Amino acid sequence: MSIHSHTFSSTKNTFIRWSTGLVLGAALMGSAVVAQAADFSANRIGFVNLERVLKESAPAKVSQGKLEKEFSTRQKDLAAQDTTFKAAVTKFQTDAPVLAETNRVEQQKKLMDQERELQRTQRNFQEDLNKRKNEELQKLIASTNKVVKQLATTEKLDFVLQNAVYVDPKNDLTDRVLKMLDSPAAQ
Repeated sequence: MSIHSHTFSSTKNTFIRWSTGLVLGAALMGSAVVAQAADFSANRIGFVNLERVLKESAPAKVSQGKLEKEFSTRQKDLAAQDTTFKAAVTKFQTDAPVLAETNRVEQQKKLMDQERELQRTQRNFQEDLNKRKNEELQKLIASTNKVVKQLATTEKLDFVLQNAVYVDPKNDLTDRVLKMLDSPAAQ
């Protein structure tokens, strides 16, 4: 019985030492967190709504106009091809009941080939458009980042964030970034 009470006492002492160490560690960590929070609040923080910049800035509008001009002819050609294809399908559906079997099969094959070609052309168009959109987006992001860095340096900011749950309006730099991007010096 003395072995059991000795083991229990030893376990109890170990538990007390471990608990005390845990409490002291938590207290030290708590004071470190408070110190870091105080240090963090001393930092100067800014925020830029990149989504707004990508929609509202003059360079974004110029880029959008450039893409529309560059791809409008191809888009009109695709629309015309689609209209022609739909008209051919409608005509086939009307004529199919009176066509000879071999003629009907031949026209059906032509329509399938035409549809495949139209889909391939549409896919190529979409890939080219997406590629150009990404190129223009990268240029716009690069120029926006340059302006944001310039503004952060001028204002002696420690952080500039692009995503946040809440932003105090005094820390929102978006309007200033838009003005700087819209200025003739930025373009």
